[in-house]
Amino acid sequence: MKKDENILLHMYDDITDIINFTKDIDFNNFVENSLIRKAVCMSLINLGELSKLLSPEFKAKNNTVPWKNISGLRDITAHKYHTLNLDIIWAVVKYDIPEMELFIKKIFNKDSNV
Repeated sequence: MKKDENILLHMYDDITDIINFTKDIDFNNFVENSLIRKAVCMSLINLGELSKLLSPEFKAKNNTVPWKNISGLRDITAHKYHTLNLDIIWAVVKYDIPEMELFIKKIFNKDSNV
């Protein structure tokens, strides 16, 4: 579990980055600002790569998390960056990332910072 905990801490860092990158912007700002867009996508790539490193036991125990979708988004973001559907990326940022943040906080039994 220690390895999984370390991976989750790294995932939490990327989640925090995504939240901070996008906290004061709307979808149009996201689309227009290539720096933010690329930073978010790099963090999504990191999340997907890290999710692939989690143990099969951890993933099985936490099977409500769409692990294959997370790693799949990594592959699409890394290999098809210029054809990404930014509506989908924005939805991930606004809905899925906060859910993942809560999931990791629950793993560590924390209500605030991990």
